[in-house]
Amino acid sequence: MGPLLSSLVQLQTIESELRKTQQRLRLARQVVLHQEYQIKKLQEASIAKKEEIKLTRVQHDKLEMELKTREEGINKLRVALNSARTNKDYSTILTQINTKKADKSKLEDQILALLGQIEADRGIQKEIDENIEKERVRLAEIRKISETKQREIQADVDTLLDQRKQASRQVPPKERAIFERLADRYDGEVLVEIVQVSGPRREHTCGGCYMGVTLESVNALMTRDDVVNCPNCGRILVLDMKPKQQPTA
Repeated sequence: MGPLLSSLVQLQTIESELRKTQQRLRLARQVVLHQEYQIKKLQEASIAKKEEIKLTRVQHDKLEMELKTREEGINKLRVALNSARTNKDYSTILTQINTKKADKSKLEDQILALLGQIEADRGIQKEIDENIEKERVRLAEIRKISETKQREIQADVDTLLDQRKQASRQVPPKERAIFERLADRYDGEVLVEIVQVSGPRREHTCGGCYMGVTLESVNALMTRDDVVNCPNCGRILVLDMKPKQQPTA
């Protein structure tokens, strides 16, 4: 493998490590974002529960007013009952009183049920608010750990960026442009080895897309230090991603 392909292999190695390290940095940041999202969901649940309690309280107050009106109506009927002149009037008014009492009893049951619901919802809201505080404490711990980890990973990223910059200088502009374009398309996996398929015909395939590679392309890599692209996926083909070191004098 000549200087050109060797420099591309070196650039590929650094590019792969750089992208993996950058992914680690993103994950370290996402841990904090995830915790913040969990707190946001709890806060939204607390707000929703408060609104639910408010609506239940409005319904409760409405029934309380209705109950008061019913009680006033019963009191008026009792006064009318005492002044009834005939048995028929007395019986009619008494029936009305009993009917209103039954309705009043139903209202009281509904009011008690709403009070129970309000009490239960307040308990749920209190639990949610307590969980929010717990998650905030946890967020502070996670953020502290994450910030330390991010600084460490960022230092690795900076080192790799510097190494990548130096390695890219060893690649001619034309080939470097090809590498950059393919790196964006294949998430840094630009160079792939040619794979020889077992069998009497000694066929070869691209190690990236596994489509066939011509013998002409294989011979070109064996005899020349040129960029040879896979005819299917466009990746740069090499015979070996770990070229032998040149012997030192």
